[in-house]
Amino acid sequence: EAHAYGDRVFTQMMYAKVVPVQLLNMMGYDVLFQDVDVVWMKNPLSVFHDKSSKLYDFDILFQDDGARNVRFAPYSGNTGFYYVRHNKRTQYLFTQLLYNGDMIKETNSHQQAL
Repeated sequence: EAHAYGDRVFTQMMYAKVVPVQLLNMMGYDVLFQDVDVVWMKNPLSVFHDKSSKLYDFDILFQDDGARNVRFAPYSGNTGFYYVRHNKRTQYLFTQLLYNGDMIKETNSHQQAL
């Protein structure tokens, strides 16, 4: 059990959160990842799959962090929820993220590494 943000156990959990997303993406699936405290008022997949939406052209959609601090600049993405489309670019990104697990360890966060 993690005792504090960024402690050793917390950092290991952050790395472990990347593994299933990478595996499912490599198997050919789009992935909606979310923390257990995220609640949807309606199914978000219809928005993500709508080809007429401006969001459709993005490979990954992140929750906005809202903090606007330097650590996550310039994009301020938050991994509380994110949607990953299956394609070669996202396969490469998540594979590289796993290969560079030392970056997750150094920053104590997979969110900053992403």
